[in-house]
Amino acid sequence: MKYTTTSIVISGCATAEPVEINSCSGNCGTSSMYSAEANTMMHYCSCCQEATTSQKEVELMCPDGSKVKHSYIHVESCGCHVTDCDAGTTTATGTTRQRRRRR
Repeated sequence: MKYTTTSIVISGCATAEPVEINSCSGNCGTSSMYSAEANTMMHYCSCCQEATTSQKEVELMCPDGSKVKHSYIHVESCGCHVTDCDAGTTTATGTTRQRRRRR
């Protein structure tokens, strides 16, 4: 998890103090393996994304002196989540070609 401290600005109104905004990044497992049983390539993909979040509320100060409340999503933890990587196949040149499904 990456921790960043920044001001939240919405429509010209901003937090008086910087707040912690977390994000997820990192490597997760992916693989591509030939399956003799299926006679095709089998793909497994996962991506790093938020696992748990919470709702946080901050007060924004506006240029006219008014204050407004703003809630945002705070990332508590990250993890690897399985995702669909069968949308296309990768050729030797690195370009993606769409698969056609038989009906």
